[in-house]
Amino acid sequence: MRNMRTTINPKYEYLQEQIEHIPELFEKRGEVIYEARNVLRRAFIGDVEVVVKSFMRPHIINRVAYSFFRKSKAVRSYIYSTEIINHGFCSPEPVAVIEQYHLGLLTNSYYICRYDDGETVRSLMSGTVAGNEEKLKAFARYTVDLHRAGILHLDYSPGNILIHSSEEGYSFSLVDVNRMCLVSQVDCETVAENLRRLCNSREVLNYIVGEYASILGWDVKKMQERATWYSDRFFADFTFRRAVKKIHGRHIPSIILYFKTFRRLRKLLGESSPLSRWLYKKEKQMYHTYFSQYDYRHVFSPEYAD
Repeated sequence: MRNMRTTINPKYEYLQEQIEHIPELFEKRGEVIYEARNVLRRAFIGDVEVVVKSFMRPHIINRVAYSFFRKSKAVRSYIYSTEIINHGFCSPEPVAVIEQYHLGLLTNSYYICRYDDGETVRSLMSGTVAGNEEKLKAFARYTVDLHRAGILHLDYSPGNILIHSSEEGYSFSLVDVNRMCLVSQVDCETVAENLRRLCNSREVLNYIVGEYASILGWDVKKMQERATWYSDRFFADFTFRRAVKKIHGRHIPSIILYFKTFRRLRKLLGESSPLSRWLYKKEKQMYHTYFSQYDYRHVFSPEYAD
């Protein structure tokens, strides 16, 4: 037996009938603007341009958890977007949530919000500082203001931040906010960790972190060092995860284990021993064969440059 639960923003209750038909019409309406684990479609519901996000069906443990113990990702998206707006920041206005259940367990869920025509900050976070100083300063101030308000987006990554420009300057909007928390205050370590996903470019990360620390009167060098450490660790792990996902073959996890083990052993032995030189040769070979194309942050590439 299947049933459906809907939550509709009172402002859009006049669209209730059309909203309730979204699951059966999802594959036929609008254009796909993102497709991976989740699928996003841009469409019109009545006179309102929206984005409909269809979340991947959760595995059985999460089906139980989302049905009885915690709110689903769709519901959290609605709640946190509302919180962001209520705190005076921008996020696409929530329209509705649809949750479908079978035998009492969540199967499919949809989050519907107003369409936001902003661009992601991906190119900004992967580029250079020169020519982008004003955008990056505005972004640093925005991030400080978010954290002062107690808003901590736990997936603070370039694809989840939209930028808008106007005569008044630059503004930003948060999307994909189902992983977020509200905190009383943040410290240097919390901020450094929160920014770990943000920048492929070390130069851009150091600039943003420097501006952030300067605004609050924090130690700029310490902040930059901690942010770089967290970011390098994140992008190193990302390199390996990407290799596992993209390279077909059951041997890849073993290659990663060998690579990590060889690196640790070589650093313990020092650089001068024959074994260290042999280990380095093997690491370099593995890096260029399996990992270099996924090392977007260039965490390893300086060490294994030809």
